[in-house]
Amino acid sequence: MSSATYVYAVVAADIDLPEGLTPVGGGEEVAVIDHGRLAAVVSDVPRDAPLGSREDLLAHERTVNTLAGSTTVLPMRFGGVVDDDRAVVDELLAAHQDYFAWALEQLDGCRQFVLTGRYDSDRLVAGIVEADPEIQQLGEAVRGKDPDATYYERIRLGEAIAGHVERIRSDDADFAVERLGPFAVATSVKEPAAEDGAVELALLVHRDRVGDFEQAVDALGDEWDERVRLRLIGPVAPYDFLPEPPEAEG
Repeated sequence: MSSATYVYAVVAADIDLPEGLTPVGGGEEVAVIDHGRLAAVVSDVPRDAPLGSREDLLAHERTVNTLAGSTTVLPMRFGGVVDDDRAVVDELLAAHQDYFAWALEQLDGCRQFVLTGRYDSDRLVAGIVEADPEIQQLGEAVRGKDPDATYYERIRLGEAIAGHVERIRSDDADFAVERLGPFAVATSVKEPAAEDGAVELALLVHRDRVGDFEQAVDALGDEWDERVRLRLIGPVAPYDFLPEPPEAEG
């Protein structure tokens, strides 16, 4: 069975790969193809085997995140397949060597972390109701009543609570950036995916500031106490901070 070459990331040449990298698609072990100052982290995949399973996606994610923990990395999006090793050099490394070298220099020594937070929903809603007399009145108006008869009141109640949640979420995101931004090279505020999501931030942190950054995250968690449950993920591949190619002069 013939094989193609799967590309995980571009890194600086002459790196030592960490152990335990999982190939996508049941291929051979993960390896490196060097070209000048650059290298591509690759593995062979069966040419006629479909990619896209959850296992393949997780294998790609584990590999690029493991690389990100030990070196500066430009991760490829999932599914980066080329014909063979020669094409890796000709179509990827040689064709884009100036941009890749520049981008690696911009990210040198930096690691991406993702901070997520989730609200204690009962505590959040109780605080909103306690602070807003109008919401209290709407709650009283629908309590124990026929849902059909109080349909519009329930809509107003839901919209009022949702509006409060959005404002609290925005304030909490700003507060987290205020507390953690000084320890990061760059930050990116994301929309929380979960309904009870409080905050989701991507932060690019220089390796010399990682210890201080983690202490700041702990302090933020203590300050928010049980109102928001924080989780810090990383280092991970810096998808959120890949430098844009500089505009060509002329």
